[in-house]
Amino acid sequence: MITGLRAVLRGLSRLNQGGYLYVWCSVACALLSLLVITAPAAWAGLVRLSWTAQRQPTAGWDDFWAGFRENLVRGALIAVVNVVFWAIWITNWLSYAPAPGIGYAILRGFWLLSALALIMVQLYAGPLYYAMATPTVIGAYRNAAVMLLRNPFFTIGVAFGVAVIAVISVALPFAWALITTGALACVATAAVIDRLRAVGVLPQEEPISYLVDPSYTDM
Repeated sequence: MITGLRAVLRGLSRLNQGGYLYVWCSVACALLSLLVITAPAAWAGLVRLSWTAQRQPTAGWDDFWAGFRENLVRGALIAVVNVVFWAIWITNWLSYAPAPGIGYAILRGFWLLSALALIMVQLYAGPLYYAMATPTVIGAYRNAAVMLLRNPFFTIGVAFGVAVIAVISVALPFAWALITTGALACVATAAVIDRLRAVGVLPQEEPISYLVDPSYTDM
């Protein structure tokens, strides 16, 4: 769990290094997410930016837009799957919430765990997609599920950090548009890099990296 929290802090330090680049890209992500169908592609743009920033010498606006464009079609499919899942989840939760009895309590626990698992799998899947030699969405989600199952206490630490970010963002609504999505992308990337280093897939040393702040001519 402590290792997961450290990964969260590492991701937030990367956010701080990125400065206004993450702010502008978070705003772009928020605007592009107004249409639910394009929200996953917008998130993928932030993930690609964060992955590039933490693994390559330079990163900038081009990485965000490249991630958005290349994930537009498959992102739409992910959006449809998410809408279906959450519609079923909300329906079942509302149905079981008022019901008494141990059986219904177990069902409520199952649905709660399923929701948390989906959130964490999707959080991990983005960076894992870009970590793959031959990226596939199915492979990224499979690897994300394996990462969650093999690192439950690490995931609890990351989930706690994500929950804190979410609570702060609820208290400060404008944070969702300005920085929250960028922070979550940085945290997700840092968490995946941490686990890939732990199993020897990535080298232990930190690459020297910097981010190029966007100018208005880049937009």
